[in-house]
Amino acid sequence: MTDISEQLQDINILSSAPSRVDVGGTWDLKCFALPYVHVNPVTTNLALTMRTRIHVRSFKPGWVRILDDQHHEEVPIDKIDMSCHFGLLYAIVAYFGLSGMEIEIGYGCPPRSGVGGSGTLSVALAGALARAQELAGGGNLSREAIVELVYNIEDGMRFSFTGLQDQCAAAFGGISRWHWTYGELHGKFRREQLFEDYDAISERILVAYVGKSHDSNDVNSKQVTDFLAGKNRKKWFRINDIANEFASALQQSDWETAGNLINEETQIRCSIVPTRITRVGEQLQTICKDLNIGFATAGSGNGGCVWALAQKPNQISDLSEQWQNILNDVPTAQILPVGVDPTGLKVEQITP
Repeated sequence: MTDISEQLQDINILSSAPSRVDVGGTWDLKCFALPYVHVNPVTTNLALTMRTRIHVRSFKPGWVRILDDQHHEEVPIDKIDMSCHFGLLYAIVAYFGLSGMEIEIGYGCPPRSGVGGSGTLSVALAGALARAQELAGGGNLSREAIVELVYNIEDGMRFSFTGLQDQCAAAFGGISRWHWTYGELHGKFRREQLFEDYDAISERILVAYVGKSHDSNDVNSKQVTDFLAGKNRKKWFRINDIANEFASALQQSDWETAGNLINEETQIRCSIVPTRITRVGEQLQTICKDLNIGFATAGSGNGGCVWALAQKPNQISDLSEQWQNILNDVPTAQILPVGVDPTGLKVEQITP
């Protein structure tokens, strides 16, 4: 165990990582990807400029405090409680063995929005603690190592049903097709960066929070149980095909096909889990249908965010206005100003 309260009196650490939307999600789960490696399991995701931020500063020697705008918990390093509200984060703290620090969280979007929250938060925290470890005389970690670490903690300690795409998008940013290779010796994933014309997509996407949080474990648990029992397999194979076809459509700037593909995926997913889309989400989806714009629920759905992909940038202002008219009736709902994030994990040191 290493106390870094003195080092943090002179230097604070700031880190941040982006959220994401995706096509083909769930195929990054090991229980999907491993048995069906022959279908080339992939997901395609877009890192978003809604960033989760971590601020690490000095605290009582031997103690760790974690807080956001709703909760705060502090424990001595030798009595870390991984069953508390911030249990996943304390598990990451325990791995690094650092104390004497306060960790403040700032969210770029409402928590439990379906845009990769826990993976994004874990990557941002591990990036900050890896830099703190350097200040204490230890070695740094690569982005690949950070992804591997936080995934193993969240998945191996059963904090949630998780694959790797959230952590990968948070660490690397950009627009990528991810090939899930859990059974190979060289690693669990391979990244295929699609293209870097981020403005072309940023001006065509719209993301909204429907005003209700979601629990991805509930939906994922049902999806996994049914998949292992042999239900909906053909539908899941088509979703995997859609993820590949969507990536190709982006590479060709074929926005009409890309929008049609996410509509098809949304339809399939709602047939698998009918509760995936909320009443507000259905209203937003209807507007997209009328405007011939692609529509999808984020993550596991049943609350959280929805997103749209337009064929032409000038469609977004009209869509945004019509969506806002619906969201005005839900006090907690909002349109989230986003674009594609090219950077991924950022870590910097500041003088307090």
